[in-house]
Amino acid sequence: MAEKRAEKKKAKIFCVFLGNRAFRRVSQVGTLAASTKSESARTRGSRLALVGALSAALLGLGLATLSVLWTFSKPRLNSAETIDFGLEALAATCPPELADGLRYAESLLQELAARHGVTAELYNIAAQALHTFGRSEAAAVQWKESLKLDPNCLPALCGLAEFYAGQGEGEEAVHYFRRAWEIEPQETTHPLKLAQELLRQARSDKVIALLEPLSQEHPCNVAVLALLGQAYVQAKQFDKACQVLERAIYLAPGLTNSYYALAQAQVALGRSQEAKENLKIFQMLKDRDEEAHRQYLRIHDDRRDALRYLAELFTRIAAAYLAGGDPQKGEHILLTARKFSPESNPPLEVLAWLYHRQGRKAECLRTLEELASRKDYLPGQLLCASLFEELAMLPQAEEAYRRAIELAPHQGPGYVALAMFFLRHNRNLPEAEALALRAFDLEPTPENLELYAAVCFSLGKAQEAQTAQQMAAILATEAALQRRAMTPKAKGD
Repeated sequence: MAEKRAEKKKAKIFCVFLGNRAFRRVSQVGTLAASTKSESARTRGSRLALVGALSAALLGLGLATLSVLWTFSKPRLNSAETIDFGLEALAATCPPELADGLRYAESLLQELAARHGVTAELYNIAAQALHTFGRSEAAAVQWKESLKLDPNCLPALCGLAEFYAGQGEGEEAVHYFRRAWEIEPQETTHPLKLAQELLRQARSDKVIALLEPLSQEHPCNVAVLALLGQAYVQAKQFDKACQVLERAIYLAPGLTNSYYALAQAQVALGRSQEAKENLKIFQMLKDRDEEAHRQYLRIHDDRRDALRYLAELFTRIAAAYLAGGDPQKGEHILLTARKFSPESNPPLEVLAWLYHRQGRKAECLRTLEELASRKDYLPGQLLCASLFEELAMLPQAEEAYRRAIELAPHQGPGYVALAMFFLRHNRNLPEAEALALRAFDLEPTPENLELYAAVCFSLGKAQEAQTAQQMAAILATEAALQRRAMTPKAKGD
């Protein structure tokens, strides 16, 4: 009984990790937490951030509120009643193989509702599936049901925002993007989505007011810089446009549309030769993108994609069973997801985590080895690094951390993760110092400066460490002031 309670608690903790970070894309994952107060604090920050980073790409929109909803959400209907989540109707329009899977998914959602009551997240899981399979209007209905149960259900707010943006209903889209930001004010994805919609409406003044303070707080966030640069071009503030777009291109040289926006600004400033060069690069990158798209179309397989979507749906449902304290059923559903789509990463990731937490080392290692072999998948490398480290397989962990840096060389989190790995194990400290400096160069945050200070302390460089800590305290104060000035309610529509 005690073991079962422990597994239930661990499952809920995992779903909290997934839930808190589900909307974060890997390209926008913030700096990994680094605390210099104690070794244990550093370790906790690293673990939380790494699992958060993997969840960013793991399941996207679908797991944003999977945590302890099963305990704290009030059901709308008692368990004796049946809810139609819409997957049966979707199945009626699909080929038999896919239809059978969707009907099974509907039955699992109904079983969860019978066990725990109807929660906002159950509606969200159904909505995400409907949206993925092209039934956006039906998805919007489910998201609205979700909000009736929980007005702060983040994935429902974001889903409806995207739905209305796609329908061209700008004011509704702005409303829901802003509501999502109010709930999660530290997350940059929400103001970025809001800014994109405002820019589409040619409200560049609002975009600039929104993104200028954000660019100061996140000076290496490429998405912020690129969008702010486009807003400056739209507002005819061409000098500022050149500054931020050049910075964005430095951080992400393959950012196709930024070259075009930069060329527009340079033409307006009379810098025609530079504009020609950037237009040439733009055309080259555009040709590359179009060829990649043509290649995708040549190898595109609708059936394979549909089965992969189905596998991701089952992974969301499996996570709900884990949150509800049923790891055995959760594992069964994850293995079912793998049968539908062996190449899908999310079920493999959750299985690796589950086996590790259950102490099933052989199965965990087998799963991690398969995941680690998918060397172009950043979240998988981060998860492998973290779990290999916990299993005391340090060479394998280091290899995975280094691979994460190779996959995202212009982003700070990989450098932070490897530096903290070296710091935790008191090895390669000179390299850890260089990694911490590189992370701070890419993302000059107080956390990265504190990490540098911690490495300096370990190297016996007390003066450098003290100076770094003082600078970090100043940066932290400035960041706090900027955050207070940037609260969503302080910004008008």
